Amino acid sequence: MTHGLRWNPQVAAERDISVVVAFDGAADRLHDRLGAIARACAGVSAEVILVLPADARDDVAYLSTIPTQVITTPSTLVPVLWGHGIAAARGRIVALTTTQFRVRDGWVRDLTAPLSQDGVVGAGGAMALAPNADALTRAVFLIRYSEHMASPGSPAPRDIAGDNAAYLRDAVLNVCPDVANGFWEVDAHRLMRAKGGRIVQAPRAVAEFAPELSLREMMSNRFVHGSHFGAYRVRALRWPRWRAVVVTPLVPFVLFGRILGRLRRVGQPMTQTLTLLPAMFTLLFAWAAGEARGALSGMDRTSDG
Repeated sequence: MTHGLRWNPQVAAERDISVVVAFDGAADRLHDRLGAIARACAGVSAEVILVLPADARDDVAYLSTIPTQVITTPSTLVPVLWGHGIAAARGRIVALTTTQFRVRDGWVRDLTAPLSQDGVVGAGGAMALAPNADALTRAVFLIRYSEHMASPGSPAPRDIAGDNAAYLRDAVLNVCPDVANGFWEVDAHRLMRAKGGRIVQAPRAVAEFAPELSLREMMSNRFVHGSHFGAYRVRALRWPRWRAVVVTPLVPFVLFGRILGRLRRVGQPMTQTLTLLPAMFTLLFAWAAGEARGALSGMDRTSDG
């Protein structure tokens, strides 16, 4: 499917970097998102792969200035969209993002630079709020990305987020031979490190969060991803199902406490956060409900939830 986009497989085969963009809403900003990626790829041998849920195919109408492939899949889960893109990629390096983010100039170079170091197989950039972000967007950002905030005072995150990351493609395929079924970065990072690979920070590679999603859409998003995390606890971390379910009422309060701790460490004012409490706890409880559902059902992580 090449609705309004150019694609030349022979050119793509020669690329050094494949940028995989998972379509995750913000359809009316797609032109802006892909345009920012094109500018960030200036002077770099790159291809762009946009991966869409099948029901979003009519939202695509953009002519990229660099080779762009469009792939559709029945799933709406971002890790599955990334997985399809990685499987189709021809670059030595694969960079990941979603349409909820707008990358800044120089993003590709800054994100991929650490991959030239010995033993480094993955690098993660920083997240920032778009200047005109509304209250819901700020609440979602704090819940999902407070650990990765672009701030000079921010402590190093414990891990990198797939929403703004780059990997050596061979390293990904080494630990995820069935990557088309989904790239779940928590699993992948654990396996990469077990094989001696290093995953580092690339703080100058900043992506701005501006999703344009409704509260209902974000609640659904948090529930689905919470479901997969609940299933992950049982499947990979070997938690008993009863334990994974019993702790879920505490989850919103534990996560909120972590967010406050991160804000204090970087000197962010608490007063602004208080105004976001209703939206934040609504989304945190949606995540917790999803965790309980995932732990009970043992859902397959490649399903749509």
